[in-house]
Amino acid sequence: MRWLKNLISVGLILAAVAVAISTGFSDHTDDYGQVGLPQGGVVHLPEGKVTVYYSQLGDNSDPIKQNAMPLGFAVVSVNGGVPVPIASQNGAPAASSVTRSETVGELGSVAKLDVPSSGDYVVQGSTNLPPGTSFLKFGTNAGAALVDRWKLLAGLLIAAILIALTPMPRQRRRWEDEGSAPTGWSSDPRAPYAG
Repeated sequence: MRWLKNLISVGLILAAVAVAISTGFSDHTDDYGQVGLPQGGVVHLPEGKVTVYYSQLGDNSDPIKQNAMPLGFAVVSVNGGVPVPIASQNGAPAASSVTRSETVGELGSVAKLDVPSSGDYVVQGSTNLPPGTSFLKFGTNAGAALVDRWKLLAGLLIAAILIALTPMPRQRRRWEDEGSAPTGWSSDPRAPYAG
């Protein structure tokens, strides 16, 4: 039974490592959705920072290729209101042309949104390209995605530690005949000392 306890603890630790590695090395550019330009669409965004990526058909091999095509977009809650503030990579308001980031973890991103509350948002965009050839993707970077999964990772590690620390009942020695005295022993209390 002790081997099963150890196997479960090691399995939970390996599961936490696998989740961390798969999260760290996977693509998170469209975790929250994607819309085509210029028609736009609706995406569900979480509260906080959201990274916006721009892609065109045929430029997947070079995510930092700068495009000369003008691009403009606005993100507004489906309930209406003011557009979500958009900042370019240097912190200034986003311009109408695409400047892709070369930052590690956010390679190819064009802007960041500071979403005030979680919910559905309407994306409206404008570009000179034909419909269906360019897209806006809403996602995050690998570090932020790993932080978002902290509850799962902590749960796996805590479960592994608790299972490893759980005491196991001691095994009793089995004698041939538990009902009577063991063979080879004397019932006389002086027998071991008798000489």
